[in-house]
Parts: sequence; C-alpha cells; structure tokens
Amino acid sequence: MAYTLRRILPILTVCHLALFSSAFANQNKLFLNINELVVYNFATASSGESPSVYEIKDGEVGLTLEDLMGIAFKYNRMIEVVKQKLAQSRGQLTQARSGYLPQVSLMARYFYTERQDSGAASTLNSGAVSPGFDEVETDDIPHGAANLTQLIYDFGKTTGAIDVGKSNVAAENAHLERQVQEVVFKVKKAFYNVLEKMRLIDVAAESVKSFEQHLGRAQVYYKAGVRTKIDVINAEVELSNARMNLLKSEYNLKTAKVALEQVLGKKPNRGNYVLTSERVDLDTILDTMPPVPITLENSIVEALDQRPDVTQMKKMIEASQANLTRVQGDYWPAITADAKYNEYDTDLTLYKDYWEVGVAATWEIFSGFETKGATAEAKGRLLENKAQLQDLQLTVVSEVTDSYLKTEENRESVQIALQTLDLAKENVQLAEKRYQSGSYDVIEFNDAQLSLTRTQSELVVTYYGYLTAFAGIEFAVGKPLGDEPTY
Repeated sequence: MAYTLRRILPILTVCHLALFSSAFANQNKLFLNINELVVYNFATASSGESPSVYEIKDGEVGLTLEDLMGIAFKYNRMIEVVKQKLAQSRGQLTQARSGYLPQVSLMARYFYTERQDSGAASTLNSGAVSPGFDEVETDDIPHGAANLTQLIYDFGKTTGAIDVGKSNVAAENAHLERQVQEVVFKVKKAFYNVLEKMRLIDVAAESVKSFEQHLGRAQVYYKAGVRTKIDVINAEVELSNARMNLLKSEYNLKTAKVALEQVLGKKPNRGNYVLTSERVDLDTILDTMPPVPITLENSIVEALDQRPDVTQMKKMIEASQANLTRVQGDYWPAITADAKYNEYDTDLTLYKDYWEVGVAATWEIFSGFETKGATAEAKGRLLENKAQLQDLQLTVVSEVTDSYLKTEENRESVQIALQTLDLAKENVQLAEKRYQSGSYDVIEFNDAQLSLTRTQSELVVTYYGYLTAFAGIEFAVGKPLGDEPTY
C-alpha cells in the first residue's frame, strides 16, 4: 500500500500545482477587484466640502457628501447583493475551467475474502468423475487505486462553457460598477433633497419673522387709532399660517432624512446628525450652478459607449453566443485519455496488481431530442438578449435626454425666479411703506409678503432640482462630468 501511495502522490502534486497556477493567472487577468472598483467610483463621485454654516448642536455630528458615500458603500445591501452575484459567476467560471484540467481520484479500501479453488479430479468406483477442492483461501486485503482522466477535445463544449463563464464575470463586473453608480446617484439625490428641505425651513422662518414684525406694527397702529381691529386679526391669521408652513417644512425635513437613511442602509449617529454644506446666497445662486460641460449629442454617444449596463448587456450577448456553441458541441463526440492503477497487498492469485492507459471517444447518438431542444433554447436566449440591448439603448437615449433637458429647464427657471425675486422684494418694501402711510390695506401687504415667500421657495426648489438633474446626467452618461458643484 505504501508503494501505491508513493506512485500516486507525485501525480496529485503536479495536478494541484496546475490548478493553483491556473487560478492565480485567471485572478490577475480576468477578475476586476471589487475594492478597487468601489474606491474608484468613490473617488470620482466625491468632492471636497466647504465648511458648514448650519449649527451643529451638542451630540450631533456633521456629515459631508463624502461621509455619506462612505456609509452607503459600507451598508447599502444592494451593493453586497451584486458582489455576491459576482462571486457566484467566478465560481461558475472555475467550474467550467475544470473541464480541461486532469481529473484525479484516489480510492483506498480494506476487505476480507474467502475463496475455494477447484483442484485435480478423482474417479469413483462407479466410474463417475468427482471434482477435487483445495483448501479454502482467506485473507484480509488492503486495496489502493488511482484514476486519472484528461479531456482531449469535445468540439467546443468545454471551451464554450469557459467563454460563457468569462462573459458572465465581465457582465457582473459591469453590473457591480453600475450598482455603485446608482448608489452614488441616489445618495446625491437624497442629499440635495435634505439640503432643499433645510433651506425651505430658512425661508419659512424668515416669513414668520416678517409676519411677526408686521403684527407688531398693526398692533401699534391699532392702539394709536390709525388702523382697525381687522388689521390685527388679519396679521395674526397670516402669522399663524406662516408658522404652520414652518412646521410642515420641519416635518418635510424629517421625512427627507428618513429617505436618505434608507439609501445609506443605516441611521448615522442614531439620527443625531446634520448635513454640512455652504449656505448659498439666493441673490447670487446662479453663479454657483455648474454648467453642463458636454453637449446633448456627445452625452448620448458617451452613454451608449461607456455605460456599465450597456457593457453588461453586450457581455450577456457574448455569453449567449458561447452557450450556443457549448450546446451544439453535444452533437459531436468527446475524446478523453485515462490511466488507472490498482494494487492489492495479498498473495491470493485472484487479485493481481495492474495498470492501464487508454484513449476513448464517447458519442451520444440519440438523446431523445434533448440537444435539439437545448440548441433552440440557446438561440432564443441569444435573440432575446440582442433585443434587450436594443431596448436598453433606446432607454439610455431617453434617460440622457430627459436629464439634460431638466438641467436646461431648471437653469432657465432659476434665471426667471431671480428676476421675480428682485421684483417681489421691491414689492414688499413698497407695500410696507404704503401700509405705513395708510395708502395700502393689510391684505395687499400680506399678498406681497406671500408672493416673496413663494418666489424664494420656488427658487430653492429649482436650484436643488438643477443639482439633482446634473447628477442625473452623470448617472445617465455613466461617468462624472467635471468638477462637483458647490452644495
């Protein structure tokens, strides 16, 4: 038995070295490192943050967009799901490659046997012949065996399976990259949404302050006999409405933070946090809006060429084509070489050591139309993936166009809102002076103030809508566009 193991162990050593070398080479050449992918996307998606002007209270932490990206990459479960899909595709590729590597098996057993061998015949008195028997042979027999099988050629079945595995790995790499881009976009979108709600609270608070001042003036004028009681009541009503709007704005902020935490996959610091950003002056807000550094036509071309989901679908088509080749290989024989060695540690003549080497061709002539059905399925999957690619390309064009037009619409809307804001401020000043002089009643002043608040709110919403649309172009194109905007 020891002699048997000495013969088999060198074969196993060579096979294991071949497997290790193949896996190491493939890891370096074919597989995209997940950590490098995430770090790359994180670097391209993040930007430097200006110091926050929002007050951070005791127990709170200030979080920049970069901080949020780091949390999302760590806790967002969809990224983890795609990582595991990539790991599965790598395992499938390893299985496919095993078809061209030697298959080695060892077998060791121990058994007991009894045997009677027939001996010389003897003649009885009646003239009949009676067979003679030797003594019963018994022995405890250790048995060792080694089998080695190597595929030589199978008309594309194994090669096709390997090509399928390679294409699937590349497709899942692209899928992971796209998933990271999607998380980046969702974090940015939620980030801008929270900042918008924070700024709307400021607008609502300014409106409350203005109506408080107006109520104070109305009360003074009423006591002096210049104005009637209705002016005081009307001012109180508008102040109450302004406070209600402020309350709604505060709860909208809480809702926006919940949406952000859902994207992150975690509630940072148990919810005690504030987003840090530089407060933008509404009067000069247009200067902080980054222009889109690419034309719509070029955006569409780059998206169709570079978007990871387009790459993923192309790789799926390659996998479908390779799978068709693999299935069609079942119409042809498989040629293999094999070697066997058996050793019995016994003196019994029935069990002799032996070895053999041979070449075999296995050809399945008829499989009940299984190969025909599998071929039809593979062709259908290939045509399906090609149709899905065409549909995806149309979707890409639509998404890029939609995001691009939204940025243009929001930029023009900001320009108009800035003009309206100047007029609304001037209108409030005139209404206040005319009210003090007795030319205007309280309703006209309230209308002017409400118009100013509405214009400021629309300007804030449009501004952050522009930043969201800008991030949408990056997501639609599949890459960052120049420098990140000021938040």
